[in-house]
Amino acid sequence: MVDGQLTSAWPHGGGEVAALMRDHRWDSSPLGPPSAWTPSLRTTVDMLLAAQAEIVLFCGPEFVALYNDAYAPTIGDKHPRAMGRPARENWAELWDDLEPLLSGVLTTGETFSAKDRPFYIERSGGVGETVYFDISYSAVRAQDGSVEAVLCIVSETTARVLAAAKLRESELRFRALVNASSDVIYRMSPDWQEMHELDGRGFLSTTEGPAVRWREAYLFSEDQPGIEATIDRAIEQRGVFELEHRVRRADGTAGWTLSRAIPILDEDGGIREWFGMAADVTARRASEQHIQLLMREVNHRVKNQYAVILSMIRETVKRATDPRLFEQQIRERIMALSRSHDLLVANDWRGAGMSELVREHLKPFAHEERVELSGPDVTLRLAAVQNIGMALHELGTNATKYGALAADTGTIRVSWRVPTDTEERGDFELVWEERTALAPEPPEAEPRLGFGSVVLQRVVPTSLSGSASLERQPGFVRWTLSAPLGNVIVEEAVMPDAAALSKMPA
Repeated sequence: MVDGQLTSAWPHGGGEVAALMRDHRWDSSPLGPPSAWTPSLRTTVDMLLAAQAEIVLFCGPEFVALYNDAYAPTIGDKHPRAMGRPARENWAELWDDLEPLLSGVLTTGETFSAKDRPFYIERSGGVGETVYFDISYSAVRAQDGSVEAVLCIVSETTARVLAAAKLRESELRFRALVNASSDVIYRMSPDWQEMHELDGRGFLSTTEGPAVRWREAYLFSEDQPGIEATIDRAIEQRGVFELEHRVRRADGTAGWTLSRAIPILDEDGGIREWFGMAADVTARRASEQHIQLLMREVNHRVKNQYAVILSMIRETVKRATDPRLFEQQIRERIMALSRSHDLLVANDWRGAGMSELVREHLKPFAHEERVELSGPDVTLRLAAVQNIGMALHELGTNATKYGALAADTGTIRVSWRVPTDTEERGDFELVWEERTALAPEPPEAEPRLGFGSVVLQRVVPTSLSGSASLERQPGFVRWTLSAPLGNVIVEEAVMPDAAALSKMPA
């Protein structure tokens, strides 16, 4: 075969690069015309042109580049100018990195290989980037055994390396999130039959390996059907599992959790596993239940207050002769109820002290220096606060209009006693006494049995399952209330102090 025929027909093949080689002006290349190449070099070129792998051949001491169609995209806009030219001309930006690798193979004949080998390259308008390749550089020998070229079989792995780096970064962020969270972390099999892992965070027992009996470990039998129904719906819909339910805590007691898990899907949309987090909401549930209990209690108390107010209105209107007087009396009696209510609120509805109840209800009438209190420090129950408060208001109103506080020298003494340890169990006793030097006569318009008398003699003793007496003499009024101790006071709050006698301002 003559040189002209070889040049015009070789290399064979219909690819872009083969055509480029056939049309290339080889007289300007350091390699010279293909007719002058060694048979081994031409055979290697035929091999790389036929291959599907990304291959570049660096020939001679100047490492003149020959490559195939598969390799061309990896060098971007360096193609086609790199064909037949020394590598240094077109790989100048990475020559300090590439040249030692090529020279090592050329001088020693030993193969060099690496996985995900990074290279800095400018292959798109001079813009630099770091790319990654799996590489295998091996020697191509001439007939005399000398190394005439370096065969580079490469595979770009940039996309894989970057994806792996993003995955590692994502995993690190996820792990940081997991470590920062106080929530339980768990992983389940696609059908939830097996728990792969659970980090209980002290709330639940930790499961480090696969567990098929996780339901028995964490769920109560009576709750399992409802939980499993929710799991089945999530599996069927390949959607989020979310449920607030009871769990067996690490200490064996019942707790509450808000559990949420998402399915991890494969390329075909199938569920690979479930990843979930579960928050401890036991305290929140207890708080909600407590609030519900309080709301029921408030509802009950409000209804009781309504009943008392309606009774006040009904009894007052029976005896009212003047609309203005009716309005004033109702307002004052409702304000008295409000004062008792304020005391209960201030004490978190645990009751109120007897002495503070007297002071609070007699404060609107002034003349505190003329009121004496005597009795132990006791805490009244809720019903007693409300009822005795009503009685104190009526007694104070009557004393201001017709009794001790209507005169300049009248006095009031309020005393109460409870049975001592040496006495047989008896009743709580409350006594109101008022004395005046001159007893003003009540006006003729004052009814003999007004609403106040009804409260003192009927309403209060009946509400406390006790009895009451009201004694009136010129210059003297005494009201006595007796009721079972347990209906009136919180017994453990009794502080013996019966001998104490004081003016009202504490």
